[in-house]
Amino acid sequence: MDPYQELTLYQRSAILMAAAQLGVFAALGDGPADPLEVAEEVGASADTTARLLSALRALDYIALADGKYVLNDFSRSFLRDGAGGMVRLAWKEHLFYTAWSRLAAALSSGKALFPSFRDRITGDFPSVEKFLLALNDLAALAAPGIVASGFLPEAGTLLDLGGGGGGYAAALAVAQPAVRVTLADLPEILPIAEGFLTRQGLLTRVEVTTADFLKDGCGLPGRTFDTVYLSHVLHDFNGATAAQIVRRAGALVAPGGRLLILDVLVPEAGQDNGVEGLFDLMMLVEVPGGRAHPVAAVRSWLAAAGLPKTRFHKLYFGILAEGRAE
Repeated sequence: MDPYQELTLYQRSAILMAAAQLGVFAALGDGPADPLEVAEEVGASADTTARLLSALRALDYIALADGKYVLNDFSRSFLRDGAGGMVRLAWKEHLFYTAWSRLAAALSSGKALFPSFRDRITGDFPSVEKFLLALNDLAALAAPGIVASGFLPEAGTLLDLGGGGGGYAAALAVAQPAVRVTLADLPEILPIAEGFLTRQGLLTRVEVTTADFLKDGCGLPGRTFDTVYLSHVLHDFNGATAAQIVRRAGALVAPGGRLLILDVLVPEAGQDNGVEGLFDLMMLVEVPGGRAHPVAAVRSWLAAAGLPKTRFHKLYFGILAEGRAE
């Protein structure tokens, strides 16, 4: 491993984000183009555009054919959203990109560099909507692994608690058509989920209702579900709050049912995946009180919630945990 090369990896991210922001990939989406043609399309100078295109090609992000630049399989992903698409994810990562240059400040202070998600809802709702739709694209990538795990029910009711933009609810409804899926989240979030589910043709398949996992009962009085699903919720909170969320979610599990938790958890032997190893620092930078929780902690929280029979399944990114009553 070359230490200097590692220090300069940020430049690759910056190049990709700049190209996506300027619309370089979209300009090449119509076919081969030279720097002048791309420059006219994106509204930049021919000189700076040529330099950017040269760098993109040197990194194999685009290709050169007959003297003109063209997209390759890598850069075509920046023209689409959904599973494997980078349009919304490029925006998401750019949102946090500059904050990472202040990682030392976050480490010294122990404070995140962004407001909480709920504060962002009231202070910058448009970015919250874009963020949740980007997370839907990640959900589309993760869904096949979740389905293949064998943890999902084949029938009954499933509550996607804190289901956000609806990515997992949509994927689970498609994968398990006999399961009646309910997505529950804050009232401000529900229109985002409803819009997404409508575009997917799934709004009639997924019930959408208001809930708040930071309140006892979660705003779902008298309701229980065969499966309660918590996806990437716990890492936004400290251990004490996360434990209470698990307790409240567990109270919504019907007798004989299960609580499924999907998150980037820390295995008992520690992380051996570089990307997941960065996740805990990502939470420190981006989320007040956020962190990656240990598997052992989640196991204890499930037991305290009356679901001591646990099993864990490692996915490509994250761990799927299941808790059941004895």
